[in-house]
Amino acid sequence: VVRDDEPLLMTVVAPAVVELSGREASKENVIMNGTYHLLGLHGGRPAYMKADGTRHAIRYWPKEDRWLVDFDGLQDRDICNAYAEAHGNSEHPADLGMVWSVWESSRGRHMLDRLVRALSSPHWVRISGRGADKENAAINGEYVLVGVVEGKAAYKKHGANHAIRYWPAEDRWIIDLERGFEGGDIANAYADAKGADNPGCPVLVWHVWHTVEGRHVVDNEVSSQALRYAPLELPKLMDLVGLSPGGQNASSNGSVAQGGG
Repeated sequence: VVRDDEPLLMTVVAPAVVELSGREASKENVIMNGTYHLLGLHGGRPAYMKADGTRHAIRYWPKEDRWLVDFDGLQDRDICNAYAEAHGNSEHPADLGMVWSVWESSRGRHMLDRLVRALSSPHWVRISGRGADKENAAINGEYVLVGVVEGKAAYKKHGANHAIRYWPAEDRWIIDLERGFEGGDIANAYADAKGADNPGCPVLVWHVWHTVEGRHVVDNEVSSQALRYAPLELPKLMDLVGLSPGGQNASSNGSVAQGGG
């Protein structure tokens, strides 16, 4: 939004953190996966960079209306490691409708990878409250974002096949301790989504399988919590782009109001 009283001032609402996931470990450019933090504006839209020192960035390229993943940072060029068509209506890259094409040297071009997605979903989801003496107590724990299943964020517990995934046929978030992402409608626990776009929504009501009763039973003690990386503070942001707060080019970064995507 451009203000009439301040034509050079732009207000942008964008997620503070974007999670890029889905590139398989066996493929070239798998290091594009990861967490990208909002830096400011580049090409007139929000720009993101990893905070791990790699300078991997997600930026907008207005000449071709594309979002680019660039391992060399915030450059003004069309060279990139991956891209997605913005189609004129993606104000930030965390759009599940966008499909990414990734550079493959063996083909000499970017190849479509339908598994890669950019999301504003939480990096972790914590399930807690199931009593240790109760059946399916193993649903407790932290699950990390690993990709997209059935069009929504999917999570997996480290070192186990325990997974949280979306089941669209019944509009449910499912916890599957046995078959992970391949279990269909089989669930050790589930919660009706009712519009929740990730399983960390605290108002979800979880139903847990009870063998004696032969059905899922509501357990009001079970809760889910979304865990996100905190937005970077200004000194860290400046350090990422090689600027000091009072430096000559500090104003070139732009100013972005951080918000939900």
